[in-house]
Amino acid sequence: MFELNQTKTAVCYYVSYLSRAMHRLLALILAALLVPSFVVTANDEPFSLFIDEEVIIHPGETKQIRIAWQNIVNTERHISVEVNQIHSNLTIDGLSTDWIRVASGRLGETTINLTALPNVNYETITFSLRFSCQEDQGWTQTHEVDVLISRWSDLTFGSNDGSEFYVLQDVRTSFAVNLSNNAMYDDTVRLRFNTQSVWEFGFDNDSNNDDELFVDLSASSYQFVNFYIITPPIVDGAPLAGTGPVFTLEAISGLDRGICTWNFSLEMQTYHNITVDYVADNLSVEPGENDRLEVKIRNNGNVETYLDASISHGGINDDRIDVNNWTVALFNAFEFEPLQPNESRTLEVGFDAPNTNQGQLEVDLILMPQSFPQRMKSLSISSEIGWIRDGEISLISSNCQSVNWNVTCQEFLRIQNSGNFREEFILEVVNQDGMYYEITPDKIILSKNEFIDNIPLNLTTFTDAPGFLESSATINLRLSSGELIDSIQINSQTAPKINWVWEDSTSSVNNGRLEVAITMRNDGNTADGLVVRMTSSYFTDMSFIPPNNAIVEEGSTKIRSFEIVNIDKGANFTFRAWAEVPNDQKSDDDFFLNITAHSRLDGENPFRFSANTSFEGSRQSNDSEAGFIRSLTDFGSTIFAILWAWKWIMAATAISGLMISKAIRDRRDRIDTMNLQKIDSYDLDQPEDWMAEFSKKKQDLPQIARSPEMPADVFTGMFNARAGERKISAEPVDSGLLGAASTVLDHHDIMATKTKLDTLVSDIAEGDVSTPHVANTSLPDDAVPITQRTVPVPKKETSVKSDIDVEDLDL
Repeated sequence: MFELNQTKTAVCYYVSYLSRAMHRLLALILAALLVPSFVVTANDEPFSLFIDEEVIIHPGETKQIRIAWQNIVNTERHISVEVNQIHSNLTIDGLSTDWIRVASGRLGETTINLTALPNVNYETITFSLRFSCQEDQGWTQTHEVDVLISRWSDLTFGSNDGSEFYVLQDVRTSFAVNLSNNAMYDDTVRLRFNTQSVWEFGFDNDSNNDDELFVDLSASSYQFVNFYIITPPIVDGAPLAGTGPVFTLEAISGLDRGICTWNFSLEMQTYHNITVDYVADNLSVEPGENDRLEVKIRNNGNVETYLDASISHGGINDDRIDVNNWTVALFNAFEFEPLQPNESRTLEVGFDAPNTNQGQLEVDLILMPQSFPQRMKSLSISSEIGWIRDGEISLISSNCQSVNWNVTCQEFLRIQNSGNFREEFILEVVNQDGMYYEITPDKIILSKNEFIDNIPLNLTTFTDAPGFLESSATINLRLSSGELIDSIQINSQTAPKINWVWEDSTSSVNNGRLEVAITMRNDGNTADGLVVRMTSSYFTDMSFIPPNNAIVEEGSTKIRSFEIVNIDKGANFTFRAWAEVPNDQKSDDDFFLNITAHSRLDGENPFRFSANTSFEGSRQSNDSEAGFIRSLTDFGSTIFAILWAWKWIMAATAISGLMISKAIRDRRDRIDTMNLQKIDSYDLDQPEDWMAEFSKKKQDLPQIARSPEMPADVFTGMFNARAGERKISAEPVDSGLLGAASTVLDHHDIMATKTKLDTLVSDIAEGDVSTPHVANTSLPDDAVPITQRTVPVPKKETSVKSDIDVEDLDL
């Protein structure tokens, strides 16, 4: 066991070692993948340099020049910068004399101060810098910088920065600003715009359309610069009112390339406009009904606006008009709620049509921003009464699936007016075959959605029609104008007539047999068959002698029943039967032979034939005493056979009872022994069990009294007797009607408020101003406030000895 444990320990150690080695390997692989790689050869340059190639400076001016570099190899490098060559009119200071450390892939920079002498000539001179790498002694690079010693420029615009101009939409706006040359030298100025705007702009005198303009300015002179900006149209609410782009006009001096700027911005003026995005097609309304037509409008201006909508017809302009029993109203206009730029709203124009089957109405919908009638839109909308002429016919009974021979059967039809106006209907029977079909020829007048039931349709079979004759007919539903709108097909058949006749029957007794011969004829209206059965009053041998084409049970020698099929109308057939007359009965009696036959088409109505004869009983004497003994013997043998058959079950039951009794006695003994050995123990209260005492109930909890009960039916009856009959809740009001009512109420509230304000302003203008009540008096000038109640009462300070010896305290 010890060796096994050592083996397990060694295996665990090696597994842990391999796991740590794999982790290190994965860490190295990830580090190699994440660290940027640099492929460097001996001819590669260690640094990339960044320095201006040209510097503009004025006589006596000092200018800072920034020099930057980047280490582009994969190891640390040190760079050195020094002056290689410089003109006598220039001085450079600020160069570091130490090597500058640059980590791999890092950037570095330094600044030098370039100063031109005050009396230098206006010319272009150069100086050069040499860059070296401490680690790569063979690498040096020299960079030359052109220095343009220039005259001072002084350009200014005549307008201050931050100018704002309000412009209209879709217009070309011209601007002019003066540019002054305050220097003592002539200057050629290049003008250009700097903006993020996509608006179209340019200079008036820009002949080559390169968005730049050159202007020659003499010393101490100025010139106006003319340019234009084309504002775009307001599309989908943009640009919004009060917003616009910012432009910067730059003037670049030709002397020292100094830049003078003028910043200004454009703001769009307010533009109110309403556009119609969607108008529903001509509205079709049912007679006496109402419907709504949708119109979707949008605020296409750049400022919020209020909608002014109305309906116009025949000189009437309102939000609700009545014309020729038509009622037209405007819904969901919400004229007191503003429309934000590019916000849409769906209006509804409701048409309430008169209860006629024809009619049309066309009105104008007037839309415009409130207080801007010059941007009014007028739409022509119309509605017409759509007369739907339709109906349905259906069969509501199924009484005549089969019609009895020479009898009239009656089906019932339903007709419903599924159109939208009162209609007259006519019924007709076409394509009838195999039976007579009759229906009322009168016109049937029905209102909208009205229906009528129990329209009789009589079906009568042909005289002497054969059974199972199929019949059909089509019932057409037409309008009074003759237009066919619906039809239904009725199918039926002539029911078979079952009529079998016992044409002849004979019976006789020969050689102890009762023999019967029966002839039957089919007097029905279709070919039929019979199922024939035979019974007798005594159990004895008997059999049929069926016809040759009868169907009997295969292999049977004593035929008790047979079946015969396809007996034509008017045809008959004969079958025979015999039965042995009993001769072993104790007493005399009559013997009956009963023959029952029923049609194959109707098994509920059988035909019966019975033949009988009498016989004499046989005489026998029995010894009563021997019979009694034989009966006792038979009874005893039967009891023994029953007990012998159940012997194993009774043995198993007895053994099981003994085992159960033994188990019960043993269990009772164990319980008694445990009770004798049980020692009473007293639970001692432990200090940590004091919380358990709170869970012990010191007294019985009060019992909740049981409330009286009554049957639910009695309670319901008493409640209904006191509360009254249940009231049917009112149907919910149409949401469209609620919206219209809310709009009207809001309008009246606003008008009432305006009326109160107008009355108040009129009263003030007329001098009817409220005055103070006569009971209001001003306080006297010599009133002295009483402040005694608010002056704090000084408290006595209680002195406490501080030299108390702690040792004297009894803690």
